[in-house]
Amino acid sequence: MLDLFKPKEVKKEAVHATTRELTLPQWRATMLQLKAVETTNHYRMGEHYNLLVESKLAEAAGYKNAPDYISKELPEISAASLRRYGAVADRFSEDVARQFGLTRLSVLLTYAEAAGIQVNPREPGGTLVEVPGDDGAVKPKPFAQCSVEDLRKALQRLRKPTSSKPLPEEDLALAFRFRQAVLGRFPEEVPVKVQLR
Repeated sequence: MLDLFKPKEVKKEAVHATTRELTLPQWRATMLQLKAVETTNHYRMGEHYNLLVESKLAEAAGYKNAPDYISKELPEISAASLRRYGAVADRFSEDVARQFGLTRLSVLLTYAEAAGIQVNPREPGGTLVEVPGDDGAVKPKPFAQCSVEDLRKALQRLRKPTSSKPLPEEDLALAFRFRQAVLGRFPEEVPVKVQLR
């Protein structure tokens, strides 16, 4: 079972050659091969994480859940990373993950959720991402042409408040009524925090 994580063969002469012996195209090819191996292994780790969650193996063995098992038995592996890998493995094929990279696909999923858009799992490259430029102007860009930095900028733009103007009085009054209704459901000694956006 562990041989599933065995990396694919990378040309040893390319990996072991010194930088001075590599041409720029050879260096690029080597880096792409190494990235593909890393992506494949992370994708497979995501598949295995999904299997652990779906099968409830950890719970059957007395653990609270899969992340609890991972934190106790595999502390050298980040449960958060496994969740990201699992989310990508759940939505995309291994070939798509190899083509676009796990990090980019993971950020795309977060962006799509925040933007309320759909992503074609077979062809995510055409998904339009609203990327802000250095001047603040927003330009639609196909996901295939976006860097991780572009995706993070687009996501950050979605998460920023659209206005810093104070709320109108009627909105503040409505927010206060909602707050009181929520707080009224709990005993006074129970600390409750209500946030409105």
